[in-house]
Amino acid sequence: MCHSIAKMISTSTEKEEEHDWNEDPSTLSLIFSSKYCKISPVKDNKALNFGWFIVGFSFITLALVYAVWYSFSVFFVALLKEFGWSRSLGAGAFSLFILLSSMTGSFMGAMVDRFGPKRVIIMGALILGAGLALCSSTQTSWQFYIFFSAITAMGLGATGWVPIITIIQHWFKEKRGLPIGIVSSGVGIGILICVPSVQYLILQVGWRTTYGIMAIFIPLVVISMAIPFLKRPPKTTPLLYVDKGISPGVTKDPLVVNEEWAMQTWTVRQAIATKPFWLLSLSFFLGSFATQSIFAHQVAFFIDRGLEALLASYFVGIVGIVSIGSKILWGTLSDKIGREVTYTIGVACSISGIIFLVVFHIFSHSSLPYFYAFFFGMGYAVTVALPPLITADFFEGKAYGGIFGSLMFFVSVGAASGAWFAGFIYDQVGNYMPVFIILIASLFISNFSTWWAAPRKIRIVPGKKKKFTQSVI
Repeated sequence: MCHSIAKMISTSTEKEEEHDWNEDPSTLSLIFSSKYCKISPVKDNKALNFGWFIVGFSFITLALVYAVWYSFSVFFVALLKEFGWSRSLGAGAFSLFILLSSMTGSFMGAMVDRFGPKRVIIMGALILGAGLALCSSTQTSWQFYIFFSAITAMGLGATGWVPIITIIQHWFKEKRGLPIGIVSSGVGIGILICVPSVQYLILQVGWRTTYGIMAIFIPLVVISMAIPFLKRPPKTTPLLYVDKGISPGVTKDPLVVNEEWAMQTWTVRQAIATKPFWLLSLSFFLGSFATQSIFAHQVAFFIDRGLEALLASYFVGIVGIVSIGSKILWGTLSDKIGREVTYTIGVACSISGIIFLVVFHIFSHSSLPYFYAFFFGMGYAVTVALPPLITADFFEGKAYGGIFGSLMFFVSVGAASGAWFAGFIYDQVGNYMPVFIILIASLFISNFSTWWAAPRKIRIVPGKKKKFTQSVI
């Protein structure tokens, strides 16, 4: 059967020499829609090498744009001090920021596919810079909601997580754990370097001037890198190699467990109609709810417990340091031992970090924040590194950007509601203890939902694939 399929390739090549298989994969799927065989692409080493330049660009871009996100915790303290806002009002601005940035991001995956990554990223960087510049002129809460929560949020959504991951997913088709782990660790660099730097600038020149500096520096760097480096991946297809007299291999995919599911050509609408989509939505929602609640309020919590603002920001930096290596670790490890097991280990680290906050609330021992930063940094990293990999396990294909963006909308709702919820509870009871208990429960449910969705039943990870490959050339 596989010999006959290879023969069909040669026949179809003569008839459709100029056909663009990347633009019309449905035609290809009609020819090769066998339950047992798939086309094995020939690797383009030059394209693969340039893909690592894309990884470098993505790493730096996420470090810079997410400095805007994670530095809110230090701006939050400065804004409360100057304007006297309640914590729920200030956290509400951050919640809306998260919601709108992720809503924007949910459309950006499809925009990258349609218009190309360069146009999308440059447009987003310009909007981000405009929003930050306007933030420096804030006089009232409603202005901050417009400047930061709306304009800045849309800029971040167009330069942030969803478009970047969509770009990486197109450049790397197998063993994505390492590149996605490296890219996502860029966010950790932003936390490590940028958050303490922003706190230092606020203390030296004030929060308004700090926003002004960020408005110039971040877009300038991102755009100057995007112009030479960002481009679409090359269209290397089976037809190309047949034209050159090279027959592609026809093999059984050793990673696929559920053939019927894996053969599906997914659209966003079809994915939304599946049970795994909603289980992943719940898992990602609750993971984001827990981690972003902590991120939005951790500096305020430590200051409440008697720490200086700069020292509190250093603990945020430690979280960033730990998360850098952890994202690479979780991504690589999940390719070896499976997504569910890796996610469980990460969730256990998050819960441990929150428990150290609970103990610090009671005893205030100086060593406890360091334990918190280490364990929470590891746990937070798994909620960033694994969702794009798990999503690809279920919904790999042309519509990945749109499907991943749709799932990230639930991440944004979780993050937004978590940040606001923690502020609301604090305003009611005067401390964060009830919040910590609820967050621990949320993480347990998030982990359970991932196991219930069961990506292992769709595709096994490369580290567990069977050691055989059938190939006919």
